[in-house]
Amino acid sequence: MSKVAFITAILGDYEITCKPFVKQTIETDFICFTNKPNISANGWIVDTNPYWKTHPNKIDNGFYINSTNKTELLTKFAPASCSELLSNTHNFNLAKYYKQSWHLIPRLAEYDVVIWIDGTIEITAANVSEYMIELCTKYKIVSWHHELRGGHLAWEAFGSFLGKYQDKYYLDQHQPYQDVMRQYHEYVEQGYDEGFWKKYTRKEGRGRGDHFGMWVTCFVAFLNRDKDIENFLNLWYKQTLKYTTQDQIGFPKVVQDTGIVPYTLPDEMFPGDNPHEYTSIFIKHEHQK
Repeated sequence: MSKVAFITAILGDYEITCKPFVKQTIETDFICFTNKPNISANGWIVDTNPYWKTHPNKIDNGFYINSTNKTELLTKFAPASCSELLSNTHNFNLAKYYKQSWHLIPRLAEYDVVIWIDGTIEITAANVSEYMIELCTKYKIVSWHHELRGGHLAWEAFGSFLGKYQDKYYLDQHQPYQDVMRQYHEYVEQGYDEGFWKKYTRKEGRGRGDHFGMWVTCFVAFLNRDKDIENFLNLWYKQTLKYTTQDQIGFPKVVQDTGIVPYTLPDEMFPGDNPHEYTSIFIKHEHQK
């Protein structure tokens, strides 16, 4: 029998609770990776092991701007007073490990599909796991269209001039400046094609066609124990390490580089044109709730 896991990461006080969820029609666990052992769990399994430290992703070579543990070559001559400015151990950055490197977490190996949801998401429909098994078996990745970007990565880059990327001291923690425009410039230089999505021939699973090509990564379902997905996740995590923690910019680049194009919601089964607020299967709450 197929088994599904919903996962999220809540580190620090960016979110206060694990959001409630509707029991699924097939065997499903909800697992919250957190450094807050007393968090209001609302039925989630709480796991406080720091997997980013105990099971690090080897793709992090210690040289990247967002490396969680910088190589000695970068740190040996740095003043001791600057140590906290070198490795990016901001909670916001550490959470990306759980979003993009969850395939390294041993307890998740038993699941057929793993569904990442941000800590703001409340699952409100009972048949999400069942439908994700069906779609991931065929398409490997499922996500929701970004209803504000018209399928353009440039619009996402320009829309990401936000404190959580620009501020070097954000939510009482140091972090490097996250240069989203440099990231976009380099993607274009590397051959990123804004017109790729109009030329893409698959008819089904395109969401609303005028938004196809940008995804809201607050909800992403993955086929588990699949080499292509492991490669996708590693490449996606590398974008975070090398460029910025704005993972919605890195996601379509990896889609083009790997050729794994997500089945894109909404569709007739799961409608909902405004995933930044709600859909037929989830409610997106404000942060720090």
